[in-house]
Amino acid sequence: MHLYKYKIEKIRSMKRRRGLSTIVGIVFFIIVFTGVASYVTYSMNHLNRFGETIIEKSQEDRNRDREEFEITKISRDSNKFNITVQNTGELPINITRLWIQNKTDPSWGTSKFDVNKNVVPGQTLTRVGQDLQLTALDTQGYGIRLVTERGNAREFLVNSVSQEPVYLQLFALPVDLPTGYTTTLLFAVTNNMSNNGVLTNFQPNLVVTVPVGASVTPLSGPEPTAYSLLEKGDTAYFQWTYRITGSNGQQVKFETSLQNGYLANSVSKNVTINVAGTATKDSSGYHRSQLWYSSDTYSHAGGTLTQTVSANVTRAQPFIIGTGFTADRIQFEVTGTVVASKCSVAIYDDNGSLYPNNLIVASTDIDTSTTGLKTTTINTVLNHNTLYWLAYNCQKAVTLRAIPQTSMPGILGFTGVGTNGDTQNQLWSVSGTHPFAGFTMPNPYPVGGTLITDVNGILIQVRMQ
Repeated sequence: MHLYKYKIEKIRSMKRRRGLSTIVGIVFFIIVFTGVASYVTYSMNHLNRFGETIIEKSQEDRNRDREEFEITKISRDSNKFNITVQNTGELPINITRLWIQNKTDPSWGTSKFDVNKNVVPGQTLTRVGQDLQLTALDTQGYGIRLVTERGNAREFLVNSVSQEPVYLQLFALPVDLPTGYTTTLLFAVTNNMSNNGVLTNFQPNLVVTVPVGASVTPLSGPEPTAYSLLEKGDTAYFQWTYRITGSNGQQVKFETSLQNGYLANSVSKNVTINVAGTATKDSSGYHRSQLWYSSDTYSHAGGTLTQTVSANVTRAQPFIIGTGFTADRIQFEVTGTVVASKCSVAIYDDNGSLYPNNLIVASTDIDTSTTGLKTTTINTVLNHNTLYWLAYNCQKAVTLRAIPQTSMPGILGFTGVGTNGDTQNQLWSVSGTHPFAGFTMPNPYPVGGTLITDVNGILIQVRMQ
């Protein structure tokens, strides 16, 4: 009996423990399930946020790549930078910071300035830098870095003419003249700075040395009085006009430089007085007459220099007019003939980028099978202080009167070092087949011309009416 009760009690105890295990199991399952569910939920949320971050980062990268802006102008106004920024992209931009480093004074260091100015697409932001606590001196050069909120940047250099020598040229038109006549001076300043930066805020200096007994009267200039900006490779021109009187053979020396410029960076030109009836002439009897003008800025070796031309090419050489006039003749001289050959000469205007553009006037297609002057009557106005181009195209390789390359305007710069020093670019050249009949000079001048170096120019002249 006792054994039976013991077994019954043991069975009941086992059932109670089995029920308790079920409850514990359920509780444990709930805890595990809740933990797993929480972890899964957390992971899903984390993955979702991670995905959103990747999408946002990708969008930011795309926006950064799509952000476009340009520095269109920079000057120094009242010793403050004046920077113009144009938004050339499709997204608004926020200019946040401006870093400036003084390149002239290393002790000055690099400074950071907050800008925080917005520019919408297609619009321009001006006067950036005018409110900065910084004095920008014309005598010092600066490196500037402009940064946007998306991290894009534009870096540029603002140079001073005091940093290093720049390429200077001085032209006198004409270089010799009768007493009481006027000459026009063109002072050319080319930005050939080695760091490829812009030049800002520079002004010309002119010193005139007059011999005893002569006199020089300024009539105008300098025009302009200053240049606020000159890009790398560009050329600025300053102009003066003077009336000169004196005795035959006297020379007036004009020497130009830049205010606060590099030491000894200057250029000079002598203008010679030739009284009426005694002006120097060459063997052909017409050059240096007061009525004729050409690309020659100084001398053409006494009229003895010649050049055999390349056939079937249209070549154009610079022709700078100081005081404008009406031209009634254009001519060149044949010194070596070829049977059944012809040449044409012409005047082109400039496209604003030192390249021939529209045809102004042209000669007839002239027979060059005989030597001598070849003259065509024209009627065209050549404007004051303007760059033109004198061009020619010959059917065959005839020989023409020439001017030395050293006397041609050096406005096309230099491309390297040649056998005689710097290799100067003299003229533009393009192919142009020249048939014996029916040829006319192209209009406009063909694009894609090649720069020709180290070659003598052709003596093409126009006569003042």
